[in-house]
Amino acid sequence: MDIRKLSVEELCNKVKEKTPVPGGGAVGAVVAALGASLNSMVANLTLGKKKYENYEGLMQEVLENMELVLERSLRIANEDVKAFDKVMEAYKLPKEDPTKEEKIQAALKEAVATPFELIECARDVLKYAEIVAKWGNQNAVSDAFSAAELARAACKIGEYNVMINLKSMVDESFKKKIMDEMYEVMGEAKVYYERIQELIKENGFTKI
Repeated sequence: MDIRKLSVEELCNKVKEKTPVPGGGAVGAVVAALGASLNSMVANLTLGKKKYENYEGLMQEVLENMELVLERSLRIANEDVKAFDKVMEAYKLPKEDPTKEEKIQAALKEAVATPFELIECARDVLKYAEIVAKWGNQNAVSDAFSAAELARAACKIGEYNVMINLKSMVDESFKKKIMDEMYEVMGEAKVYYERIQELIKENGFTKI
């Protein structure tokens, strides 16, 4: 299954099936990709406008980086499914297999990598959502804010999926390392998100 080749309706139908994949991790990656796409849309709507000509270079930077995030996120969506399948294969090994636990732990470590990458993608979407919200076409500022909310959701989805895999791991030093690194990236994402929330309030979009 290549998630990139599914229509929106096909993806929704696959997710709702009585199977664990594609699950939250893959959905979160698609959400991050959509956030990146919204940032790109705002940048494209800014380019060529005389009012924003001083920000053309910045908008080009947005487009280049969001294209990378888009590709990375969609790759993660597929890899998340494969990583889960590997974990399930390891758990299905016979009890008498002396390598079973080792293979389970190795598969769990691989399964942590994709949601961790998702968090990094979400952070980058938030970073550029702030840029297009500040200096992009203000007629599309709601789309920049929407990109930020999608990225925030993707970031939390990534965290949940990292944590559920860590719960079954026995390597405490690995778990600590991953959690320290994860919350460092999430801390960066939080700073961007909080600044965007201030912009949202300044623009009178919400009183919350």
